[in-house]
Amino acid sequence: MSNTINVWDGTEWKTLASALPAVPVTAVAVSSNITVEAGKEYFVTTTSARTLTLPASPILGDKVTIYDASNSAATNNITINSNSGKINGTVQDAIIDVNGGVNTLVYTGSSYGWRFI
Repeated sequence: MSNTINVWDGTEWKTLASALPAVPVTAVAVSSNITVEAGKEYFVTTTSARTLTLPASPILGDKVTIYDASNSAATNNITINSNSGKINGTVQDAIIDVNGGVNTLVYTGSSYGWRFI
């Protein structure tokens, strides 16, 4: 029995791995307050508190991942500024205050806004 999944791309059958386009992810080291961009992973130095501002005009499916790279977010929080948009259904900022945490936010549309997954 094979574990290979084949899909029809409209022209030919391809294995799933070759049918999906590669989506590059850009890693960004953060040691100051910044505005984040969709499709990037942010490694935040928490030697002091940081504020990361979400994009002003996100589109459905936009994703950002935030890492506490210094393992000290409990002491030096990472504030996620909503940029007047919603986070989990409410116009509010979010605080990351868990050491070593990894948090991914996905934009789900204007009704609910950014959602932690």
